[in-house]
Amino acid sequence: MPDSTSRFAETEVIMVNNVTTYGLWVRPDVVNPDDLNQEDIVTYAVDQATAGRPDLISNQQYGTPFLEWVIVMFNRPLNTLGWPKAGTVIKFPSKQAVRRLA
Repeated sequence: MPDSTSRFAETEVIMVNNVTTYGLWVRPDVVNPDDLNQEDIVTYAVDQATAGRPDLISNQQYGTPFLEWVIVMFNRPLNTLGWPKAGTVIKFPSKQAVRRLA
């Protein structure tokens, strides 16, 4: 079973020929902006130090770089290469909202 920071934490575990794999990924409610209250959404101004590094933003906000997928999935950028750009404002779930995943 993947740890609670994995995007596969809520996904069915399947054994095939003694190899562990996972079923279809189910998007957790926390990465859908329509499923959160406004107080559960954080606004963040991307600076030069965190430009193109959602892992660094995740580490600052959540205390781990391994929840960068939450930030990316919440924003749904068309192109993740170099995303997010310096000077942009992004939104993502609060630390409290993400804790509900665990």
